[in-house]
Amino acid sequence: MTLSKCLKFSVTLLFLLMFSTACQSNKELGTSGYISLNELESLADKGAALNWSDFDKYPYEDIGSGVYIRRYPIEGEQQLLVRGKSLEKPPEQISIVDQKGEEQDVLLCVNLTCR
Repeated sequence: MTLSKCLKFSVTLLFLLMFSTACQSNKELGTSGYISLNELESLADKGAALNWSDFDKYPYEDIGSGVYIRRYPIEGEQQLLVRGKSLEKPPEQISIVDQKGEEQDVLLCVNLTCR
């Protein structure tokens, strides 16, 4: 291989490695892609002691604008919404949302008027 071909190959390989790293999800290896009902029950048992870090191992979609709202898929095609003004403080509201987008159950409500 000539020097120019080696250089092109190296640059291409470096680009592919950088691209694949940038495309990694926030999902930790070994998780199922959603929060199981057993895991959800364990989280709910923590109540007001829940922190944002309790959800670190689960994949989520950030849907907040101006506040933190993270949507986590849970078993049974429902979603868990975790809301708060700061990641430095515990979440202010955690609720379950059904497939239609309707809030079904509020698991935690701190300093908010919940339904």
